[in-house]
Amino acid sequence: MSGVGERVTVVNGGRSMERAISLRSGRRAAGALEELGFEVEVVDPDHRFVRHMLDHRPAFVFVAMHGRGGEDGTLQDILEILAVPYTGSDVHASARCLDKHAFKQILAGAGLPTPRWHSFNREAFSQFGAGETLPALTEQLGFPLVVKPAREGSSLGIKVVRSPDEFLTAIVGAFSYDDRVLIERFVEGRELAVTVIGPAEAPRALPVVEIVTAEPYYTFTAHYETGAATLRVAELEGAELERVTEAAERAYSLAGCRDLARVDIILDSEGPQILEINTVPGLTETGPTPFAADAAGMDFDELIAAIISRVGGRR
Repeated sequence: MSGVGERVTVVNGGRSMERAISLRSGRRAAGALEELGFEVEVVDPDHRFVRHMLDHRPAFVFVAMHGRGGEDGTLQDILEILAVPYTGSDVHASARCLDKHAFKQILAGAGLPTPRWHSFNREAFSQFGAGETLPALTEQLGFPLVVKPAREGSSLGIKVVRSPDEFLTAIVGAFSYDDRVLIERFVEGRELAVTVIGPAEAPRALPVVEIVTAEPYYTFTAHYETGAATLRVAELEGAELERVTEAAERAYSLAGCRDLARVDIILDSEGPQILEINTVPGLTETGPTPFAADAAGMDFDELIAAIISRVGGRR
């Protein structure tokens, strides 16, 4: 897609807890788009955003806004009403992927492997005494458990619960991020990130990245602090590699993703266990997605070019 003379808008920032990371992703994307020949403006959206879009009418919007507002279908809904093309998944895929409960229901319905889970909203705990379900949860899922906000990214609000006395504290902590929490069987294994590009009908997985960290899971710090995690191309061969990439590509297709997404997987003795999909994965220097692109022989500008390659057809 030629960018010569075309004006595009990078949307980043927002008001989610991933704002600072989004600003970093947006700056990198803007630099690459300029290298590709586009005239680029970077917008941190507020109440004037719609008016700005109406007045400036970019050729397309590059979505670099993580978390709520940018990754849950909110921004996408506005852009579709205004008939402004944009990168990444559409309204419906964005919403279902940010909601971990909804996404895992899709996986389970299709027979794709995901750790067993239950989900509760705030009312279940405040009005119906759902805290008393711990014995049943323990029997069904076993310790350790993972408690996480249902609609949050970058591992924010996640707590690994190893004993009953940690359970309610973890629930309260997760409710500070969202009014629905997910309680999931903790799966111990290799932490993998599979970046997938292209349309839902023909997804292509980039090299599988393994994340090595001293933490029990890929924490917010490990995501974005240099040196907090080690990224490497996963040493997978034959059928094992095929199972991982097939699981990631099928999940991407089932969710209706497009252009770019990252599928997070734990590989244990039973095979790949799909955790979630990030439809606007981080583009910072420490992120698995740029690392995967590099492993595939793509520099950062080429990755951005691949992301925007089909947006022109949505005009």
